Amino acid sequence: MSRLEKISAMIREKGVDAVLLTGQENMQYATTFPHLEGFVIITAKGEGYCYTDSRYIEAATNVMVPLGYTVVEPEGSYPTMKTPQEVIDKCGIKTLAFEDLLMPVHDYNIYCETLSAQLVPVGNAFEILREVKDEFEIECIVKAQRIAEKSLHELLPLIKVGAYEDELAAELEYLMKKNGSEAVSFSTILVSGKNSSLPHGVPTHKAIEDGDFVTIDFGAKFGGYGSDMTRTFAVGHATDEMKKIYQTVLEAQLAGIEGLEVGKAGWEVDKCARDVIENAGYGKNFGHGLGHSLGLNIHENPRASKTYQGAFKQGNIITIEPGIYIPGMGGVRIEDMVYLGADGKRNLTEFPKELMIL
Repeated sequence: MSRLEKISAMIREKGVDAVLLTGQENMQYATTFPHLEGFVIITAKGEGYCYTDSRYIEAATNVMVPLGYTVVEPEGSYPTMKTPQEVIDKCGIKTLAFEDLLMPVHDYNIYCETLSAQLVPVGNAFEILREVKDEFEIECIVKAQRIAEKSLHELLPLIKVGAYEDELAAELEYLMKKNGSEAVSFSTILVSGKNSSLPHGVPTHKAIEDGDFVTIDFGAKFGGYGSDMTRTFAVGHATDEMKKIYQTVLEAQLAGIEGLEVGKAGWEVDKCARDVIENAGYGKNFGHGLGHSLGLNIHENPRASKTYQGAFKQGNIITIEPGIYIPGMGGVRIEDMVYLGADGKRNLTEFPKELMIL
């Protein structure tokens, strides 16, 4: 089933005539075309319409027409909020679903004033559709991950005493771009020593010191889809306590991966890893959830956390990323992406996980 068919089936389930897409990620999901400006309307009958301007019309036409879309460049200027009325009139649309979780109130009010169709909230229907990844999405995420891993391997010789966090982060992002990444999945986290106790710490102009942990959480993008991985290294030497913390996190991560299964609830998988950390005496030092899905956004559902009740499905990708963070000393996080496929689960992350002392 094509994405156009999946979306039209969802529209019929919602009992509306069509859906209006203006959010970047949902438009790309529907059309596979990135960075589109304008809007997309898909009807319950499976008709797809895209209105965009001269900057995108040729490229959008080349990608979208083979998928069954009609691509239109409106006469005059950039597609306005009145333009969807053309499709509404042509297709006899009476009820039009909209992205109520994304659309600004300002835009909603204008659409209500200018369009004849009744606007109906679509809720999280697109987010649910996007939870299950198709073959194209998996391929893009794997390509992004291989770019990220290659870049980290190339960065390793530069991680040493005296190197600066912010300069290493910038070099890693340059390497990913050089190796084929479209962009970074999110702002690179590269923190060392005491800063590594900050799960989402920002790289600073701090020099790495002998005996520091260095935690790097980063990702590349390919085809609009992002990767996400974390590795923690020791520089110069590692104390017995550092080795114990690292081993505990590694064992927790392996337990989380082992526990991840189709049909299990998010809280159950989280518990598999969290129990390892709590039994080692570091329970209070692991405050965040175990993992999340990702795709066009870096954080998507489903999730592995203490409070997530939903069950994992075939086609999900989940990060497994436990951590231990001790203020004043440092922290460790290890993160892989795991795909729940038809033939079982597959770890999409190939970078080594044993403690490296650089």
